[in-house]
Amino acid sequence: MGVFRVPIRIASPANPHVTRALAAVVDTGSAYTLIPRTVAEALGIRPVRKMAALLANGTRIVRDMGEAVVTIDDMHTTTWVVFGDPEDAVLLGAVTLQELALEVDPKAERLRPSEIYMFGAVGNVPRPTRPTPTVRSAPPAPGA
Repeated sequence: MGVFRVPIRIASPANPHVTRALAAVVDTGSAYTLIPRTVAEALGIRPVRKMAALLANGTRIVRDMGEAVVTIDDMHTTTWVVFGDPEDAVLLGAVTLQELALEVDPKAERLRPSEIYMFGAVGNVPRPTRPTPTVRSAPPAPGA
């Protein structure tokens, strides 16, 4: 599969009508979407946690994360985003793709709707069996 980019829009959940357009590299090997820290800060997206990650070259990094609204075409989701350094590429990660129910079409190098699986939603999961409780009408007599 080649590398390709898709247009995305980023917003703060606190102000979802103010957005920034970005071209993101589709990266299913990256768990989270990565956006420039400058974009996150300009939109008012605040860091609320730290994330440690292992890069493809074996380097470990720690980055800030915050919640952002990511929009692709007419679909949007609130998701975790990593605050990138100036040299980092904008990445569209696997978690955001799953939240938007999108998958990669590697031949056409585009995103397409994904098949959603919910095996337990229609009775495919057996119900747990519980032992029948023992019912006593009166406590046992002493010495019985």
